[in-house]
Amino acid sequence: MIEHTIIKQSCFTKSFEGDLNIIDKHIEHIKEFDEGRVISNQGGFQSNDITFGFKELLHSIYDGFKEVNLNTNLHSFWFNINKGSDHNATHIHSTNVWSVVYYHKVCCDNSPLIFSSLVPSIQQDHYIYTPKPQEIVYFPGWYPHSVRGCNQVNHERISIAFNFQIM
Repeated sequence: MIEHTIIKQSCFTKSFEGDLNIIDKHIEHIKEFDEGRVISNQGGFQSNDITFGFKELLHSIYDGFKEVNLNTNLHSFWFNINKGSDHNATHIHSTNVWSVVYYHKVCCDNSPLIFSSLVPSIQQDHYIYTPKPQEIVYFPGWYPHSVRGCNQVNHERISIAFNFQIM
C-alpha cells in the first residue's frame, strides 16, 4: 500500500516486507564479483547494472506502480553502499523513466534523499526526505536528486536504485 506522497502527487513511498536475508545474499554475491563503477557516487561502492535476482523486491515495486496505475517495464538496476562521507552528487536518470530507490539499510537521519527543483525561482528550491529502512521511494527520473553523506565513520547505507520505462 502507498504510504504517503512526498512531492505534489509525483513521488510516493511504500514499505518492502519481504525476506531481507535473500537481498543480503544477492548483494554479497554481486560484491564478490563486481568491481563497481563511478557515475554519481562520490566515494562508496556502486555496482554495475544487475541482471539477475531480487525477484521478491521487484514484485513489490511493480505492485506499487499498479496502485497508482502506472504501467512500467524494468530498464536497469544497481546497488550503492555508502559509508561516512560517501554521497551521491545531484543527477537525473532520464526524462522517460520512473526511478525507484529501495533503502535496504539506513545508517541514520543524516543522509537524506534530496530532490532539487528544476526551476528554483518558481518552486521551493529542494525537498529533503529521510527514508526509513526497507522503504521504497518512487519518483520521476527527471527529478534532480542527490544523497548526502552522514559523516559518521562507522555508518553504512545500502540502497538499490532502479529505472523503469513507462509503457
